[in-house]
Amino acid sequence: MNELGIINIREITRVIMAMYDYDFSYYALTSFKYRLEWLMMKYNIQTPENLIKKIQDEPDFFDNFLYDISVPSTEMFRDPSLWRWLREDFMIRAINSSPARYKIWLPNCASGGELFSLVILLKEIELLEKVQIIATSISNTGIEMIRGGQYDLKKIEISEENYKRANGTKELSTYYTIDRYYAYRDTSLIDKVEFNKVNITFEHSLQNVKLILLRNSLIYYNSSQQDRILRSLYDALSDNGHIILGIKERINGTNAFRGFEAVNEAESVYKKKSAS
Repeated sequence: MNELGIINIREITRVIMAMYDYDFSYYALTSFKYRLEWLMMKYNIQTPENLIKKIQDEPDFFDNFLYDISVPSTEMFRDPSLWRWLREDFMIRAINSSPARYKIWLPNCASGGELFSLVILLKEIELLEKVQIIATSISNTGIEMIRGGQYDLKKIEISEENYKRANGTKELSTYYTIDRYYAYRDTSLIDKVEFNKVNITFEHSLQNVKLILLRNSLIYYNSSQQDRILRSLYDALSDNGHIILGIKERINGTNAFRGFEAVNEAESVYKKKSAS
């Protein structure tokens, strides 16, 4: 397989936009190029032209393309200090002080690692029944993978360490079973989660959200798309709602920054400023 050039990537993004209205031109070029080349190797696609033809002729392949092009955070309880903070300093107070059902949105749910981490935490602090969780993905394939509970066995060991460091109250193995090749997470934990498919900018998706978890995602977009996404998420939040980004991501420096204030800068937690 030949290395993809800029012209190839531009043609791929043009075709996707024309056929499906998904605009990948805002993805950080180096990251997008790497994901495209990895995907072509996975499906044994030898040329950019063959990839374009499959995208054009096979809608089911395109949905798999959307799943594969996402960069999932496959560990559970990644960055344990954040999950400790949520458990010990934030969730109980925030949920119990909310006059309405506390709405949580995970806009880019790719592997389910964040979602299962969240529901396990909420179950252990006995607040899972008091929240409304919406998980969205750009692909139906991603949603079905999460619903099935399948999990990479190679990620179990680090996930168990993360869970301990996040002050989990049980053994992580309480929440999964293992067969020969895979772990399977307890899908009863996500019975009441609402799943939806959304576009990559998350525009016009939800309103009156209390908490958004979009971690380790903005780094894969260029600066103009980062700002566009943050504006969409700002509109989705209720007054004084919170957004959590990855620890390497900051709102500072974007045009959207003036609408937020830092709550826990070390963990990249921000609060939407009141409209007043």
